[in-house]
Amino acid sequence: MFSRLALLASVAGLLAAQTPVITYRGVLNAASLAPPGLPNGGIARGGIFTIFGSDIGPATPATVNEFPLAPVFQGVSITVSQGGTSVSAIPIFVSANQINAILPSGVPLGTVSMRVGFNGRLSAPAAVEVVENAPGIFAISSGGYGPAVVQNFNSATDQPVNSLDTSAARGQVITIWATGLGKVPFADNVAPTAQNLDVAVTVTIGEHDALRSYAGRSPCCAGVDQIVVRIPDDAPLGCYVPLRVKAGNGVSNTATMAIASTAGAKCSDSFNPFSSLIRNTRKQGFILLDRIQNYVDSYITTVEQNTTDSVRAYFVNRDASPFAFDPQFSYPPPGSCTVQQTTGNLLRGAPLRGTPANALDAGASLQLTTKFNGNAEIGRITNPQTGYAAVVGSLRSSDGVGLLKLDFPDMTTLSFSGPLGSASIQPNTANLFAWAGRTPLDRLRRNVPQRITFTPNDFNAVAALSIVAYSAMHNASTALTCLAAPGADTFSLSPDLLANLPISYGRPDGSLAVIGIGVVPLARAVPFTSSGLDAGLALFSQWQTRTVYLQ
Repeated sequence: MFSRLALLASVAGLLAAQTPVITYRGVLNAASLAPPGLPNGGIARGGIFTIFGSDIGPATPATVNEFPLAPVFQGVSITVSQGGTSVSAIPIFVSANQINAILPSGVPLGTVSMRVGFNGRLSAPAAVEVVENAPGIFAISSGGYGPAVVQNFNSATDQPVNSLDTSAARGQVITIWATGLGKVPFADNVAPTAQNLDVAVTVTIGEHDALRSYAGRSPCCAGVDQIVVRIPDDAPLGCYVPLRVKAGNGVSNTATMAIASTAGAKCSDSFNPFSSLIRNTRKQGFILLDRIQNYVDSYITTVEQNTTDSVRAYFVNRDASPFAFDPQFSYPPPGSCTVQQTTGNLLRGAPLRGTPANALDAGASLQLTTKFNGNAEIGRITNPQTGYAAVVGSLRSSDGVGLLKLDFPDMTTLSFSGPLGSASIQPNTANLFAWAGRTPLDRLRRNVPQRITFTPNDFNAVAALSIVAYSAMHNASTALTCLAAPGADTFSLSPDLLANLPISYGRPDGSLAVIGIGVVPLARAVPFTSSGLDAGLALFSQWQTRTVYLQ
């Protein structure tokens, strides 16, 4: 009897393991991978979407290679239902853990139920939000971040992919590869007809509007959009110029492109010394020392104010690539902004997409030595990426770390000794700035332009604005980062830029939005090295932050 029960249990387990399972919140725009529930997290009619799961397709991945496309491919089918209406999506790539498919242009709008079938077995339904327009820019990373899939147009037979080594120039025509512009007036399963879609499409490059000449399906590929634009004459130069597409009311992910003064040249970020480290094959070190003045008045009855000193350090072995990107240090050119989205809570340690994983060992801990306030150890961490981090000082006694440790000026030394050798670094410090409008700035309206002013005391340092917003309902975060040139005193935020920040509902459900302005003296980053490192940079910055409601 026991043997029969064991046999039945093993058979039941085998059947369960073979049942297709769609990962929770695992249906996303195939280009942007915008987390479901965020403002750009819907799936557009006629667009390509990705399903993540287990046992949802064959063990050997397969891609369609001829028209017309069929509703069943390699035993995989996808049914989209709403009420009494049921439509078949069109699979174009299938594997055991991922499916890419086209959502037909005739699918009902709103919340639909999606199920995957594989060789006669059906998954449980997953709720998916269908919208008219949800543009997503394809990125080289395949993760919706970093360098976009963009071609520089030199001639009909010469259209190289934009990269750090092959930049576009101001005034040059480029082709952006995307999906999700919207439905088409022809069948979704046949070779697309080249025509502009009946939707308003705008492209922003470095916060400047580009002149568009085409926005429609690529003749090569069903569900794939091509957007042809001319780079504005006043677009900023740089290696990570932000690129966004708006179709209807939907704003895409922010990808990047390289722009130089000469077409085909290597890009340059003269304002950002971290850029040259990121693009080269090196064992690299990044050390950040921050002083942050915090102001918290959301979801609480008593305002909390505190100043903290913290240290973060990362050591990585990075491969050289013309598409290299680091979510923390690949800054946009001054005067522009980038937006990043990810699953999880960035305010509680969730990593940004593209965070390096190949960490190097600099020893059990780093040592911080200060002239007046003694020493502190910076311990190893694994989140948001493997490295070293600690709060080393606080004005709030309950934090248990004593007084502020980062003395001024140049009296702080950070050292390490271990497998990477040893080094001793004294970072340069910067003067704090004045942000008179911080306290009254308790909310931001996302649908109107916003101007945020401050008074820089260090006219040689770049200033940065950061907004990080977490939606507990959707377990997803959006991070917006803008840079201002030395001496500038204003950040201007457009509604399109703010569009993909999640709304703050004003209830204590775990959601939170924080805005901050910082002095980031990139030009004064201190280089360092050791026997086990090729190069490193240490940077001290000062920030003022506050909680804010997003409306």
